[in-house]
Amino acid sequence: MAALKRNCSFYFFIFFIFFGCATSSYRILNQEDQSSELSVSPDRILLECEWLYDADIKGLYGFMIHILDEENTVLTVSQGNTLGKGDCDRRIKIISKILREGKNIYIAGIGNLNEPRKKGKRAYSFPKKGTFYSNERTLKFVAISNEYGSCYDAYSGNEKPCPREPFPTQKEKR
Repeated sequence: MAALKRNCSFYFFIFFIFFGCATSSYRILNQEDQSSELSVSPDRILLECEWLYDADIKGLYGFMIHILDEENTVLTVSQGNTLGKGDCDRRIKIISKILREGKNIYIAGIGNLNEPRKKGKRAYSFPKKGTFYSNERTLKFVAISNEYGSCYDAYSGNEKPCPREPFPTQKEKR
């Protein structure tokens, strides 16, 4: 019986070493003028291609990243230009892979995170977290990367260097 207890403890210890404690996190790494850098765990991120109405041009979509912040409100990071459905879906597929592969996600954007939060009307549902409302703060999407160097830049895709200047993100600071 004692050997069985030791074996169970040993397997638990090995399991803990391999998988560790995964905690959900949101941190502002840098906020200078209009540039912002965040470190976020993947469970706090939602990706969206939102259909945009235009009477003259059909099939326009806006790419957005919704981030659950430390006060359980939702920050929206959006792409400045419009995309076709295929391009937007391709972007989601590439960025989803970055999220799956990493535990620490770094996001660079343009905008001010020092603005006060206001409760918005739009609700977002985060799996395993719940439903939370917009805080009416936004950033313009520049780049996203993980701790392993997988990266996607808003304008150059995953071409190197990624991300482009002036946003080194945490990946480049090591």
